[in-house]
Amino acid sequence: MQPVDSLLHSGYFHATLRCWQSCASDLRPENLIYPIFVTDSPDAVEPIASLPGQARYGVNKLEGMLRPLVEKGLKSFDLRTAVLESMTAFRRAGADIIITYYAPQLLTWLKE
Repeated sequence: MQPVDSLLHSGYFHATLRCWQSCASDLRPENLIYPIFVTDSPDAVEPIASLPGQARYGVNKLEGMLRPLVEKGLKSFDLRTAVLESMTAFRRAGADIIITYYAPQLLTWLKE
């Protein structure tokens, strides 16, 4: 085993971590992540007590919640993926039939 010439703090062992922890790092909107919580109840809006200002949204409420954020510049949200994930979750939970406002779009997406 070779002797250790220098010891780095565990947060500095990788170039990306060093970049994130350096003073030269800049904070831009595209570096931030907005949390989106989805519930199984399609029309629900359930406030999360431990996260003020946040709530769990049903799939039928997602678009209304996200539209103002997208208009303000949110770029990393994909409605198609969110709807498909929600429908998959309902199916895994045992639903034999899923009725949603996104049915016409789902048919188009599934054909692609």
